[in-house]
Amino acid sequence: MKIKLVAAAVVSLAMTTAFAETTTPAAGTTTPATAATPATLTTDIDKLSYSIGADLGKNFKKQGIEISPSAMAKGLQDGMSGSQLLLTEDQMKDVLSKFQKDLMAKRNAEFTKKAEENKSKGEAFLSQNKTKEGVVTLPSGLQYKIIEKGNGAKPTKEDTVTVEYTGRLIDGQVFDSTDKTGKPATFKVSQVIPGWTEALQLMPAGSVWEVYVPASLAYGPRSVGGPIGPNETLIFKIHLISVKKS
Repeated sequence: MKIKLVAAAVVSLAMTTAFAETTTPAAGTTTPATAATPATLTTDIDKLSYSIGADLGKNFKKQGIEISPSAMAKGLQDGMSGSQLLLTEDQMKDVLSKFQKDLMAKRNAEFTKKAEENKSKGEAFLSQNKTKEGVVTLPSGLQYKIIEKGNGAKPTKEDTVTVEYTGRLIDGQVFDSTDKTGKPATFKVSQVIPGWTEALQLMPAGSVWEVYVPASLAYGPRSVGGPIGPNETLIFKIHLISVKKS
């Protein structure tokens, strides 16, 4: 791999924040800059240059990546001016490759830890939740509570339904809702997460249920971005408005 490709991959890793959004960012460990900085940003180039640096700096800090801003500025200056570099191409390639591997190992360890924590918290929540009045636990582990009884048709896996819903984590954080769009959602019963597919087939049209979906019936150990991390147990309030038979 050419060094410019390694460097591009490293910057891409540093700029990625999808996983950072699902975890608590590490405390910043960036070394304070010692190089002089302009007191004012007078030109568009000044503003662009500063914006790029600030954006990189914020992402480095958010992810706990330790760098020396002064050394980075020196490398940038030498690279753009064509000056003699302080490291050979092979040395820089080795440094960047090691950094990339270390960063990926760190992220994988953090992801695994978060997945284990979410699994444990979800299991504890469901264990306590199943003892609450009105909560039904199915053999699959899915739980639900009837808020309003409907008297319409129950959908099959091949039917299309129209629903209003709000999804939240077990800590109460809302991650999705039809309230955001102001209109219900329509989809095929088989085209959603397994927990939804199972619950919908038990619901008569007109029903309002609160459904508690274990991670194994939601997104499992993968992260889908935003607040939904790996092995998250999810809670949905679902209003099944109508069923369109296939």
